[in-house]
Amino acid sequence: MTLIFINFNCRTNEFNKKITVAGSGVLGYQIAFQTAFHGFDVTVYDINAEIVNRAKSKFDDLAKNYRIDIQATDAQIAAAKEHLSYTSNLEEALKDADLLIEAIPEEIQIKKDFYKQAAQLAADKTIFASNSSTLLPSQFADSTGRPQQFLNLHFANQIWLGNTAEIMAHPKTDENIKKEII
Repeated sequence: MTLIFINFNCRTNEFNKKITVAGSGVLGYQIAFQTAFHGFDVTVYDINAEIVNRAKSKFDDLAKNYRIDIQATDAQIAAAKEHLSYTSNLEEALKDADLLIEAIPEEIQIKKDFYKQAAQLAADKTIFASNSSTLLPSQFADSTGRPQQFLNLHFANQIWLGNTAEIMAHPKTDENIKKEII
């Protein structure tokens, strides 16, 4: 496992970093907002329109924390919100995604089923990452249909304060994929 500081400002020509965050719970919406705050296009996906609409209101509350804790300006907050889109349609969420960050409930079968469905819809280029802190990536690698493009990318609560994540690969993770994420 590697503890890293995420450099959201680093972009390469090969990896445009169109990011889909699946799950808008406690960490999912924080990951989505942090990523959008740093200028990346982020699609927030959740299982139905009602949950997606609730996520939108969470971003207003989160923006207050950004203003207080890291002195974010109104312009920065507005720009972050412009980089967010929302859907309850997984196919739409994964269209053109470079990276899928899964932040759904920590239940093995739910995650496996999600990855099997996402694997059928995502482009071959899409890297899959789980935000899990308790489950090993090897438990899901084969379910993703792209084990070499899968790892755990776990963010801590209040991501805007530390801007860190733990990266945990598994034996089949391609080293180049791991480097793309860092």
